Amino acid sequence: MIRYISVVLIAACLLALSACRQTAVTPMLEITSQDNEEGVVLIDVTIDNAGWLVLHPATAEGEPDTSEALTKMYFRSSGSLTGTEREMPEAVGEDSTYFVRLYYDDPADGKFTFTAGGNADPPVEVEGEVVQDSFTVPGDPPYVEIQQNVSGSSINIKLHIYQASWLVLRPATPEGEPDTSRTLHIFGFPNAGGYEFNKPITGTLADLADGDTLFAVLHYDDPEDDEFTYTPGGYYDLPVEVNGIVVLDSIEMSN
Repeated sequence: MIRYISVVLIAACLLALSACRQTAVTPMLEITSQDNEEGVVLIDVTIDNAGWLVLHPATAEGEPDTSEALTKMYFRSSGSLTGTEREMPEAVGEDSTYFVRLYYDDPADGKFTFTAGGNADPPVEVEGEVVQDSFTVPGDPPYVEIQQNVSGSSINIKLHIYQASWLVLRPATPEGEPDTSRTLHIFGFPNAGGYEFNKPITGTLADLADGDTLFAVLHYDDPEDDEFTYTPGGYYDLPVEVNGIVVLDSIEMSN
């Protein structure tokens, strides 16, 4: 009888070990889809213990900036998710790379306490490689658009900026460039975002003759002091550039 029970116990243990091998979970993380219009990515993720899915920005060298956790998702235990949807950060002036990375909740306290060089909440690794993936948010460069309304009594201006900026209206030089020696009007914008507004054709703008060119040029408020201090050849409140080209628009006035 004792021998029989021993055989049964050994068989049960072997079956249990086999089941453990069959159900062993290998952590993985993969970005399977990216929808730039909707601003979301779909992620497949598997983790073998309680842990975190963390979104990091990239450093200038293209590595995860683990000093900044933009968003976190907590896993109370091991498991898998397929097609989990996560919001992408908003587009900025240039393409921006982001990393999603898995971390263990160790010690298991439900708090993300990872610090570079520390021992808490370490990154999940498989065969010595950190479990992570990355995606790039396409840039949405700053812009300005200007047009005169049908009646000719005002101009309509649209712009999009990513930091405090100035919009400067200037006439043209004889060569057809913005005349930086003359300022017709200055609009200040202390916050990033999109703007659309109308400017009546009065005051200095009324001095523009039929056929004259009007320029709208974006400048940074840098240093951010709410004072427009740009001078040609200077260092302050410089024009905004995208790929080395000044962000501006122009129209030919029609009276």
